[in-house]
Amino acid sequence: MDTQEAIQIISRGTTEIISVELLEKKLTKSAADKKPLVIKAGFDPTAPDIHLGHVVLLRKMKQFQDLGHRVVFLIGDFTAQVGDPTGRNELRKKMSPEDIERNARTYKEQVFKVLDSKKTEVVFNSHWFNRFSAQNLMELAAHSTVAQTLARADFKKRFETGAEISLLEFIYPLLQGYDSVHLKADVELGGSDQKFNLLMGRQVQEAYGQQPQVVVMTPLLEGLDGVQKMSKSLGNYIGINEPARDQFGKVMSVSDELMYR
Repeated sequence: MDTQEAIQIISRGTTEIISVELLEKKLTKSAADKKPLVIKAGFDPTAPDIHLGHVVLLRKMKQFQDLGHRVVFLIGDFTAQVGDPTGRNELRKKMSPEDIERNARTYKEQVFKVLDSKKTEVVFNSHWFNRFSAQNLMELAAHSTVAQTLARADFKKRFETGAEISLLEFIYPLLQGYDSVHLKADVELGGSDQKFNLLMGRQVQEAYGQQPQVVVMTPLLEGLDGVQKMSKSLGNYIGINEPARDQFGKVMSVSDELMYR
């Protein structure tokens, strides 16, 4: 398959790619060098179920697998302890290490309903962040600014209303960005609500002397409430490991307007 055909497959069903030109260059070089690209997608183990919203992203990962690239399924067991406020007005509740470990274990069992187990590399970001020193963290923090983070819509709204913003929340995008540095990611996949964090990965990679990753964003799938995105923490999701009867009941509760999506 030539590069343009590959780009058509990758682009299908996405909301934005930053940038298509860089993706074309990476795919062309990959083919010439006969070396697969590193495709990264991160998942926070905040609940035991992977849901249909995740499947949108997992199917895009599977397309990269079918194109012969190296897919890294990153379980953010370390960053789950920080909490990602993206799209929220408050910090996600902190989880215990035991809950995170239990949920992460079920993730490994579920993702292979979509991904090829023989072609998927499952990694945990605690493997490198547990060895991260205070000096490493300060060096990482130097690559972003408070003004840059406060420009995010969710942070800006909370700042203007006087809601609390933890310093940990400023660090989260940097940690996600460093994941890309450690994995030497060529492409990172994520939902459209993750744009700031995904772009931070590009910024951090350049700061560490790497070529920036291509960002491929997929649309968010609305949850059973028909308003907010399907989310484990919001409880409006259909888990792919739920009994068939439960999945069917939940799907039938979705409104006619949302059924096509």
